[in-house]
Amino acid sequence: MDLAPVVETLKATLSPQLRQQAEEKLSQICKSNGFIPCLVQIILSGQCDMGARQAGAIYLKNHINTYWSDYNELKGTTNSDVMTLVNAANVSKSAGDNSQKLFVISDPDKDYLRNVIIDAVIRTKDPLRCQLITTAGTMIKNDFPSKWPQFINQIHTCLSTDNIDACESALLIFYTLVQHYEYKKTEDRGSIDDVMLVVLPLLHQRFMQLFTHNDSDQSALIQKQILKIFHAYTQLHLSFRVLPTQTMSTWLETCCAMIERRLPDRINAIDEDDRPEQPWWKCKKWAFHILIRTFERHGAPANLPKGQSPERIEFANFYLKAFSAKVITLVFGILEAYRQKIYVSPRIVQLSLNYLRESVRHAFSWKIMQNNVVILIQDIIYPLLCINDDDIELFNDEPVEFVRARLDILDEYVSPVSAAELFLSEAVAKRKDVLMKTVSFLGTIIHNDTILPKQKDGVLHMLGVIGNVLIKKKAFTNQLENMIVQYLFPELQSPTAFLRARACYALRNFSKLEYTVSDNSVRCLTYLINCLCNDTSLPVKVEAAMALNLFMSDSDTGEKGKAIIIPHLQLIVMRIIEIIRQTEIDDVMIVLQKIVGLFDQELQPIAVQMTRQLVDFFKHVVCSENAPTDESKAEERTVAAMGVLNTLDTIVSCMGEKPELLAQIEQIIYEAILLVLHDGILDFYEEILTLIDTFTINTITPLMWQVFYLIKEAFFRDAADYFAEIMNCLHNYVVNDTPSFLSQPDRIETIFAMCKHVIVNDLGEDSEAHAAKLIEVIILQCQDNMNAALPAIVQLMAQRFQREILTSELRLMLLQVFIVILWLNPDRFFQTLNTVAANDPSTQSTIANFFNQWMTDCELFAGVHDRRICALGLCTLLRIDSKYYSAISNIVPKILPNCIHIYQGLIKTYQHNNEEDSDDATDDDDDSVPSEIDDGEDENIQHDDEFLRKLKGKVPDHEMTGDGLGDDNNADNDDDSDFDIDETDLESYSTVLEANEDIDEFQIFCESLQKLQLDTTGYNQALLQNLTVEQRTHVQNIIHYTEKRKQEKESNKLREAGGYNFSQAVTVGQPTNFNFGSSTNSSFQNPK
Repeated sequence: MDLAPVVETLKATLSPQLRQQAEEKLSQICKSNGFIPCLVQIILSGQCDMGARQAGAIYLKNHINTYWSDYNELKGTTNSDVMTLVNAANVSKSAGDNSQKLFVISDPDKDYLRNVIIDAVIRTKDPLRCQLITTAGTMIKNDFPSKWPQFINQIHTCLSTDNIDACESALLIFYTLVQHYEYKKTEDRGSIDDVMLVVLPLLHQRFMQLFTHNDSDQSALIQKQILKIFHAYTQLHLSFRVLPTQTMSTWLETCCAMIERRLPDRINAIDEDDRPEQPWWKCKKWAFHILIRTFERHGAPANLPKGQSPERIEFANFYLKAFSAKVITLVFGILEAYRQKIYVSPRIVQLSLNYLRESVRHAFSWKIMQNNVVILIQDIIYPLLCINDDDIELFNDEPVEFVRARLDILDEYVSPVSAAELFLSEAVAKRKDVLMKTVSFLGTIIHNDTILPKQKDGVLHMLGVIGNVLIKKKAFTNQLENMIVQYLFPELQSPTAFLRARACYALRNFSKLEYTVSDNSVRCLTYLINCLCNDTSLPVKVEAAMALNLFMSDSDTGEKGKAIIIPHLQLIVMRIIEIIRQTEIDDVMIVLQKIVGLFDQELQPIAVQMTRQLVDFFKHVVCSENAPTDESKAEERTVAAMGVLNTLDTIVSCMGEKPELLAQIEQIIYEAILLVLHDGILDFYEEILTLIDTFTINTITPLMWQVFYLIKEAFFRDAADYFAEIMNCLHNYVVNDTPSFLSQPDRIETIFAMCKHVIVNDLGEDSEAHAAKLIEVIILQCQDNMNAALPAIVQLMAQRFQREILTSELRLMLLQVFIVILWLNPDRFFQTLNTVAANDPSTQSTIANFFNQWMTDCELFAGVHDRRICALGLCTLLRIDSKYYSAISNIVPKILPNCIHIYQGLIKTYQHNNEEDSDDATDDDDDSVPSEIDDGEDENIQHDDEFLRKLKGKVPDHEMTGDGLGDDNNADNDDDSDFDIDETDLESYSTVLEANEDIDEFQIFCESLQKLQLDTTGYNQALLQNLTVEQRTHVQNIIHYTEKRKQEKESNKLREAGGYNFSQAVTVGQPTNFNFGSSTNSSFQNPK
């Protein structure tokens, strides 16, 4: 392929005026054989324009990502990642279409790229190299090991050479392979384990050669990359086949050597702000990551989940005893250097404290470090928690950035200050005497007459960190109120702004304190309100708002607290909205949501004003011309905008009882709904749909019917993937304003078209189950108005059965649509089946098999609603007209056994729900303060692995055996212990079945049995002939439960009416037993 026109086309993509035409041309030639070799030549050519080379590298990356996999081999897959890639390739998928072949890169081009990609990475530098590495990662993900067996040999060759550039590039590519397996399960890691058996010894050898003989920056980059590879390989799984204890020990010793290593003198000549980015400091960082992860994941017996292999237990004991003292000594050496003002990168300080925090939890390591803890707290933790000059400058000059930095959720993972907070909190909570020694130290500082504002800030900071522990300790309970009054209250009025902010912060963890002097409680709230409403410093306002959030709750603030807040409430709300508009962060939004929830009545006068300001802010944030160029800030604004929508939802929920107010609010919020749905702003679809759901939860206004059509427009444009969220709204439209829904034929047509789109286009079985559920709701809600639509519905359900169904949830929902139609009108049901089968022969087998599938799946029905539908359908079969006997003759013996199973499940579900309703137990809120442990003990840790293992023992929805309570082999267990899991995700969508108390499936069952006793056709005998003695007993028990249930209902009605009529104590006409005797005149036969 000629390079010149491709080069010119690539250059044209860099011009806004020519880009579209150039991209169209590339999309035509990219499918030609030889295109990939052409691109590679351009990328590697030093003669070509750098812009064209970069464009070529990016195009190659995207081209490989889109067309490398052979999707023709994966048709019919439900893998979401694969479907995303197919959609990215703009491939039109249609059910059953096997004629369309999707473009895939040719085998010769693939072979060429496999052979040259590593060499291409070696020959290039960033930014070209990073694009090629990503390309290699895509190839590895798809081809390794089966289609690219030579990959490891190619990597091994590069690692074995003396060419340091080749080694570095090979490591960057190899890292993408390790990342591919990083989070895979142990059983799926066989290939990477085989590779590591060969490569890890070579990596260690190369590392030690460079570590000993080469202190260049490139050497450090290679050592860093080797450590990153080792960390990615071992952080979740430790293969003792690859890394037996001795080998692992060698690697850990290497990490210790890296941490201990003295850095080249030239590093100290670099500006301190630039030093953390130097590769030598990053080498130390990754060595620390390996040691910390090994310790917490593999190296402490107390951290191991139960049932671990002897190898893992042996290694944990080995690490704790062989490396605890060594690493802790190294850590204290680093922190001593930091204390002596010798430069240590902030990340290394943070990781050092993280290692010590983990050491606090284990008795063996605690004994090693405990004698140094007081010095650590005084000379390391306390100085870190004092505000520094840079922070003061940021506080004063850029308060918004200061607030953003303080509320950054990622700060915990990188900041030494956050690490110091976490260590201190852990130490005072877990180990005896640490709290007392910390408080004594703070006392000596605070009583110093020459204390500086920065030092006072550190004291307040530490008080805030340990506050939630202090408040739980009896030894300090009587002193806390005086301490707050003496040391915190004055600082809330300090002339130094950052001390006012810190005092507000410190008060957060004392929000649960019960003041003995009520005036102190009043003062506390008054000071915080003053800081929020009247302070001139933004950080002070933010900290005051965050503190108020913890002080405000129904139980803790009480009426007296509310009385203090209410006079200032409107000003508080307006100040919080101002903060939100200034900072564009979400954290303060939570405060506003709580205020709206607690003071909904008091906020009614300004509800419309609040809504107006929040909607205006939302519109400002999402407008494209206001979008920031910084990606992280853009994400923060998106989160803030989501918080606005959540707050608006809270306002709507709280103002629901004021229709005149809600109408004004609705009109304003409609602007946000219109903006998002009309313009297709996908980031906010979920929140907007939640808002619509809240607006339509009880009634549907004319404006919300306009929104119905906006939802339709968005769905068919780009919102089909949000169908589960959309369904909440559609359900409301159907059940809350059925007359209006039926008044316009296009509305029912719209919903059916949406459901059909979801089911026909394979949008995922969860969405399909929601679609089937919505159809069931509409049939139940509209009943006779649905007659004309039933053939299309049945045909759609039958056609879906013809394709593979992976989940029982979808299969059951499809069956329920058939069952509902049968229950409502058996004649119309059979007539519809015949019509559909005649008009669409492809559905005949599905329709013929419906009853067999239903009987087979009866044991999978779960929850109340689904069981009731099944029960009502089975009762319909019990009393079916004799003209339909031939259609169901094959399943007749299965009807009553399935009735028994369904009704037993319902009985247990009702009993379980009644027990939950009567359970008034409350949770004990301990604020998650860990328990103190003796110095010679390890912390008793709840393991994620063990928790997940326990969850695996629970039976998933719709996959239950027996009576829906789990494995019958566990008969000795309490049958009701985990019964709360026996419900379906779709139970929340109410129908007329739940609304109509006259529909009692138990009464209907008994009435059906009563009718059967009068049968003369032999149908009764066919139903009963295969019942065992035990099953007959179960039927009698169901009848007795029905009688008891009926009496309880009548008693409740009489009690509500004011008394009990003893003359009506005995009910008449309700069978209390069923005659299982055989008919002597049986004319019913089971046709073969």
